[in-house]
Amino acid sequence: MKALFKYHKLAESVEAQPSFKGLDPVQIEILMAIGTSRLNDEMLTVSNILEMTELASPATLHGRLKELRTRGFIEIVSGQDNRFKFLQPSDLANEYFNALDRCIRKAVQAA
Repeated sequence: MKALFKYHKLAESVEAQPSFKGLDPVQIEILMAIGTSRLNDEMLTVSNILEMTELASPATLHGRLKELRTRGFIEIVSGQDNRFKFLQPSDLANEYFNALDRCIRKAVQAA
């Protein structure tokens, strides 16, 4: 259990950094979904995110996607035939993921 609480404290310090400050739980879940899909060599569409109604309503999800794009956390890329728009994490999102990854490693080492 010690690692869990250490991670939580470290993650809070990451989320307090100016670049990452203000991300809400819905935005974090969206980022994690996009990051996970890329890790698995898959790409999510805006429609895929809007279907995640267990997180929030489609209108709220759309608003959070817009905020993430405005803040530079996600990029929208066109598919081969331009019919689909895919979401991918930006360099800023990858910095966020790497910072959290370092938190996990530190927490486990401290336990």
